Amino acid sequence: MTVRTVARLAVHDLGGPGHGPMLVLMHGNGDSGGCWPDAARRWSTEHHVLAVDARGHGASPRFTPDQLDEPGDVFVADTVAALRELRAQAGPGTPLVAVGHSLGGAALTAACAEHPELVDALVLIDPPWDSPPVLGARADVGAERVRLITAYVCDPQAELVALREREPLWPEDERVAWIEAKAQLDLAYIATGAGRPSTPWTEHVPKIVVPTLVVTGDTGVLVGPETRKAVQDISNPEIEVVVLTGAGHYVRQDATDAFHAVVDPWLTGRVTARSRRPTPGGR
Repeated sequence: MTVRTVARLAVHDLGGPGHGPMLVLMHGNGDSGGCWPDAARRWSTEHHVLAVDARGHGASPRFTPDQLDEPGDVFVADTVAALRELRAQAGPGTPLVAVGHSLGGAALTAACAEHPELVDALVLIDPPWDSPPVLGARADVGAERVRLITAYVCDPQAELVALREREPLWPEDERVAWIEAKAQLDLAYIATGAGRPSTPWTEHVPKIVVPTLVVTGDTGVLVGPETRKAVQDISNPEIEVVVLTGAGHYVRQDATDAFHAVVDPWLTGRVTARSRRPTPGGR
């Protein structure tokens, strides 16, 4: 695995054919671009897999004090800049699909609603499409997150043991990466308890014009029944929602085989469809 800088963010090259379809992964809050090892092994057989460290996470820059006023909007701006640069690097005719979990899904929702040229398709893993929408800073939530992260950093081995007991279905290397990511966080950002864009998701979802697969679970998830009803009422034909039984917010890790049984053929179909489109000028 190599790490390079794209639009000032750290991006992990997780393998795959260098000139193949590009798959850009954007992690959840408190995680990092290193938190996709099991998925990267599966997806890199057909895709060039790149995983972004969001600002304040992994090896990417920390937030400046003024950016902490609206960190969710900073994530969106960073996402637009990174996808724009990666699209240029991929070159004409190369499909680019983005996958975002939680916070990464929120940033992708906003970025791709406003800039539809950035991607050819989206996979959103339990994005924070809360009902009702959650906006702004939440100091109490931030304080609790800082407390938990401090515990992970102080005794990562004990926390790894606890995570094995708490999440017995997760692949082991996913657990290890999840714990390691906690030592790479900007606690000033975490303390805000924020991260969602300032514009509610309900205003962005109707604007999405690329095929979008939303994968959620049925236990303690953000895309719960009320949200799913709201998405249904929006009636955007590009958006498909799949619910995996027995999975929580970490859908992919909780139901790994079921997740890939749904997502992998969907990705292949969208990439195939994109690669068959004529390019400008007939090239």
